[in-house]
Amino acid sequence: MPLTSMVKLARTDFTTVDPAALRVAVRLPTSVRPRPRSVTLRLTVSVGSAAPVVQEFVLADLADLSELVGRRSDVKGGTAIYAYRLDPADAARLVALRSDLMARKGRGERGSLTLGVGAEACRVGDAPARVLLTTYLRTEAGGDFFPLVRDVDLREVAGQAVPAELPPCG
Repeated sequence: MPLTSMVKLARTDFTTVDPAALRVAVRLPTSVRPRPRSVTLRLTVSVGSAAPVVQEFVLADLADLSELVGRRSDVKGGTAIYAYRLDPADAARLVALRSDLMARKGRGERGSLTLGVGAEACRVGDAPARVLLTTYLRTEAGGDFFPLVRDVDLREVAGQAVPAELPPCG
Protein backbone atom coordinates (compact mmCIF):
# COMPACT_ATOMS: atom_id res chain seq x y z
CA MET A 1 0.00 0.00 0.00
CA PRO A 2 1.35 3.43 -0.87
CA LEU A 3 2.42 5.52 2.12
CA THR A 4 0.01 8.33 1.21
CA SER A 5 -2.86 5.85 1.26
CA MET A 6 -1.81 4.57 4.69
CA VAL A 7 -2.02 8.15 5.97
CA LYS A 8 -5.43 8.63 4.33
CA LEU A 9 -6.77 5.41 5.87
CA ALA A 10 -5.34 6.28 9.29
CA ARG A 11 -7.20 9.61 9.15
CA THR A 12 -10.46 8.02 8.02
CA ASP A 13 -13.04 7.56 10.75
CA PHE A 14 -15.05 4.57 9.55
CA THR A 15 -17.65 5.26 12.23
CA THR A 16 -18.75 8.30 10.19
CA VAL A 17 -18.23 7.09 6.61
CA ASP A 18 -21.48 7.17 4.66
CA PRO A 19 -21.85 3.68 3.14
CA ALA A 20 -23.76 5.19 0.21
CA ALA A 21 -20.63 7.19 -0.69
CA LEU A 22 -18.21 4.27 -0.37
CA ARG A 23 -16.68 3.31 -3.71
CA VAL A 24 -14.17 0.71 -4.89
CA ALA A 25 -12.36 0.72 -8.23
CA VAL A 26 -10.10 -1.84 -9.90
CA ARG A 27 -7.59 -1.23 -12.70
CA LEU A 28 -6.69 -4.23 -14.87
CA PRO A 29 -5.22 -4.90 -18.30
CA THR A 30 -7.92 -4.58 -20.99
CA SER A 31 -7.63 -8.30 -21.73
CA VAL A 32 -8.71 -9.12 -18.15
CA ARG A 33 -12.05 -8.17 -16.63
CA PRO A 34 -13.71 -8.63 -13.26
CA ARG A 35 -16.40 -11.31 -13.49
CA PRO A 36 -19.93 -10.01 -12.94
CA ARG A 37 -20.96 -9.82 -9.27
CA SER A 38 -17.51 -10.98 -8.13
CA VAL A 39 -15.99 -7.78 -6.73
CA THR A 40 -16.23 -7.83 -2.96
CA LEU A 41 -15.44 -5.64 -0.01
CA ARG A 42 -14.47 -7.64 3.07
CA LEU A 43 -14.51 -6.06 6.52
CA THR A 44 -12.98 -7.87 9.46
CA VAL A 45 -13.79 -6.49 12.90
CA SER A 46 -11.78 -7.68 15.88
CA VAL A 47 -12.91 -6.53 19.32
CA GLY A 48 -11.46 -7.71 22.59
CA SER A 49 -10.89 -11.45 22.90
CA ALA A 50 -13.92 -12.39 20.80
CA ALA A 51 -13.43 -14.14 17.47
CA PRO A 52 -13.16 -11.69 14.55
CA VAL A 53 -16.38 -10.92 12.70
CA VAL A 54 -16.02 -11.03 8.92
CA GLN A 55 -18.61 -9.45 6.65
CA GLU A 56 -18.28 -9.68 2.88
CA PHE A 57 -20.26 -7.42 0.58
CA VAL A 58 -20.72 -8.16 -3.12
CA LEU A 59 -20.42 -4.81 -4.87
CA ALA A 60 -22.64 -3.50 -7.66
CA ASP A 61 -21.36 -1.80 -10.81
CA LEU A 62 -21.12 1.97 -10.53
CA ALA A 63 -23.49 3.42 -13.10
CA ASP A 64 -21.96 6.92 -13.14
CA LEU A 65 -18.33 6.56 -14.18
CA SER A 66 -17.90 10.35 -14.05
CA GLU A 67 -16.98 9.77 -10.39
CA LEU A 68 -13.67 8.40 -11.69
CA VAL A 69 -12.58 11.72 -13.23
CA GLY A 70 -9.66 12.01 -10.81
CA ARG A 71 -8.31 8.61 -11.89
CA ARG A 72 -8.26 9.28 -15.66
CA SER A 73 -4.50 9.69 -15.58
CA ASP A 74 -4.25 6.14 -14.18
CA VAL A 75 -5.79 4.65 -17.31
CA LYS A 76 -2.62 3.85 -19.19
CA GLY A 77 -2.45 2.18 -22.57
CA GLY A 78 -3.83 -1.32 -22.36
CA THR A 79 -5.67 -0.84 -19.04
CA ALA A 80 -9.23 -0.15 -17.91
CA ILE A 81 -10.80 0.89 -14.61
CA TYR A 82 -13.99 -0.66 -13.25
CA ALA A 83 -15.87 0.99 -10.38
CA TYR A 84 -18.30 -0.37 -7.78
CA ARG A 85 -20.58 0.64 -4.92
CA LEU A 86 -22.52 -1.02 -2.13
CA ASP A 87 -26.10 -2.09 -2.76
CA PRO A 88 -28.52 -0.21 -0.45
CA ALA A 89 -29.29 -3.44 1.47
CA ASP A 90 -25.58 -4.00 2.04
CA ALA A 91 -25.17 -0.40 3.16
CA ALA A 92 -27.69 -1.18 5.90
CA ARG A 93 -25.68 -4.28 6.90
CA LEU A 94 -22.54 -2.14 7.08
CA VAL A 95 -24.31 0.38 9.32
CA ALA A 96 -25.44 -2.47 11.63
CA LEU A 97 -21.88 -3.84 11.80
CA ARG A 98 -20.55 -0.39 12.58
CA SER A 99 -23.22 0.20 15.25
CA ASP A 100 -22.24 -3.05 16.96
CA LEU A 101 -18.58 -2.04 16.86
CA MET A 102 -19.36 1.39 18.31
CA ALA A 103 -21.47 -0.14 21.11
CA ARG A 104 -18.61 -2.43 22.07
CA LYS A 105 -16.17 0.45 21.91
CA GLY A 106 -18.54 2.39 24.20
CA ARG A 107 -18.18 -0.43 26.74
CA GLY A 108 -14.42 0.10 26.70
CA GLU A 109 -13.50 -2.78 24.41
CA ARG A 110 -10.65 -2.07 22.02
CA GLY A 111 -10.69 -3.33 18.49
CA SER A 112 -9.59 -3.01 14.93
CA LEU A 113 -11.09 -2.91 11.48
CA THR A 114 -9.42 -4.43 8.44
CA LEU A 115 -10.72 -4.06 4.93
CA GLY A 116 -9.91 -5.88 1.73
CA VAL A 117 -11.06 -5.84 -1.86
CA GLY A 118 -11.38 -9.07 -3.82
CA ALA A 119 -12.48 -10.06 -7.31
CA GLU A 120 -12.64 -12.99 -9.67
CA ALA A 121 -11.34 -12.29 -13.15
CA CYS A 122 -11.75 -13.65 -16.63
CA ARG A 123 -9.84 -13.02 -19.85
CA VAL A 124 -10.83 -11.67 -23.22
CA GLY A 125 -8.69 -13.47 -25.77
CA ASP A 126 -5.16 -14.26 -24.70
CA ALA A 127 -4.22 -13.25 -21.20
CA PRO A 128 -1.14 -11.06 -20.80
CA ALA A 129 2.03 -12.56 -19.34
CA ARG A 130 1.57 -10.30 -16.31
CA VAL A 131 -1.71 -9.17 -14.78
CA LEU A 132 -1.01 -5.98 -12.86
CA LEU A 133 -3.81 -5.05 -10.47
CA THR A 134 -4.46 -1.71 -8.79
CA THR A 135 -7.36 -1.22 -6.37
CA TYR A 136 -8.77 2.09 -5.17
CA LEU A 137 -11.08 3.19 -2.37
CA ARG A 138 -13.18 6.31 -1.94
CA THR A 139 -14.65 6.98 1.49
CA GLU A 140 -16.52 10.25 1.03
CA ALA A 141 -18.92 11.69 -1.52
CA GLY A 142 -17.04 13.95 -3.90
CA GLY A 143 -13.73 12.75 -2.46
CA ASP A 144 -10.82 11.28 -4.34
CA PHE A 145 -10.19 7.62 -4.99
CA PHE A 146 -6.89 6.59 -3.43
CA PRO A 147 -4.93 3.41 -4.17
CA LEU A 148 -4.99 0.51 -1.73
CA VAL A 149 -2.52 -1.50 -3.81
CA ARG A 150 -0.75 -0.37 -6.94
CA ASP A 151 0.49 -2.56 -9.81
CA VAL A 152 0.51 -5.82 -7.88
CA ASP A 153 1.19 -8.80 -10.13
CA LEU A 154 -1.56 -11.36 -9.54
CA ARG A 155 1.02 -14.14 -9.86
CA GLU A 156 2.76 -12.80 -6.76
CA VAL A 157 -0.48 -12.66 -4.80
CA ALA A 158 -1.73 -16.07 -5.85
CA GLY A 159 1.69 -17.71 -5.99
CA GLN A 160 1.03 -19.33 -9.33
CA ALA A 161 0.79 -18.69 -13.07
CA VAL A 162 -2.52 -16.85 -12.86
CA PRO A 163 -2.81 -15.53 -16.45
CA ALA A 164 -2.81 -19.03 -17.93
CA GLU A 165 -5.52 -20.12 -15.49
CA LEU A 166 -7.95 -17.28 -16.03
CA PRO A 167 -11.17 -18.58 -17.57
CA PRO A 168 -12.45 -16.94 -20.74
CA CYS A 169 -15.15 -14.28 -20.25
CA GLY A 170 -18.54 -14.97 -21.61
